[in-house]
Amino acid sequence: MSKRWGIKIKNDKNIMTKKTIIKITFFSFIFLIAGFTIADFVLADGCPANTEVGETQATLVGEVTDDGGDPNLEVWLQYGKSAVLGYAFESVHSSQYGLGSFCAVVYNLEPCTTYHYRAVAKNSAGTSYGENKTFTTKCSPLVTVDIKANNSNGPIILYYRDFVTLFWTSQNASFCEASGDWSGSKAIFGSELIQLNFVKTYKFNITCKNADASKTATDSVEVRLLAKPPVVITKPAIVTY
Repeated sequence: MSKRWGIKIKNDKNIMTKKTIIKITFFSFIFLIAGFTIADFVLADGCPANTEVGETQATLVGEVTDDGGDPNLEVWLQYGKSAVLGYAFESVHSSQYGLGSFCAVVYNLEPCTTYHYRAVAKNSAGTSYGENKTFTTKCSPLVTVDIKANNSNGPIILYYRDFVTLFWTSQNASFCEASGDWSGSKAIFGSELIQLNFVKTYKFNITCKNADASKTATDSVEVRLLAKPPVVITKPAIVTY
């Protein structure tokens, strides 16, 4: 029979962290479905006051507020995408003596996703579960890029030996690379003047990426270069003797 005897999930900015002694601290790697999920258990003194959430990781915090008369505790945290269907993951179980906070850092979470979590503690009288809480991981900003030729999305028509001005902008990018009928590393925004000397259809591509290259965006613009009528002159007559 489970018994509730004062366990909290720290998710309120007004709750202060209590000091405690963690008797056993170690790392646990939990490999479950939906990728490899890793949870590291952390000393109470290293825990934040409340649960902290990033894009692909979170530090889940719980607190024992009443040890039920037996301070020899086993504590851990459970989390997953659904509380109704059961928490899919849990951190390593760690020993704790008496009241105080405990936490676990969990990795490989999906960005822009809501998770459920709760704290768990156990003593000789039984197991107690904290209330269900939720958090939503941060959304990864998308990388975007836009390139224009002579202020047009193209395709545009120019003529033999005309110049074209390429102008590009991007968002959330750290670096860009050109390909197609131009090449090389490019700034995340800028312009470039190019003379077109071959009659053909040019395609100018640009690809921009974020710092770790996990997000990519590509755009292109076409320029159709047409021939001009030939230039012909009549040479003057020269009187010869």
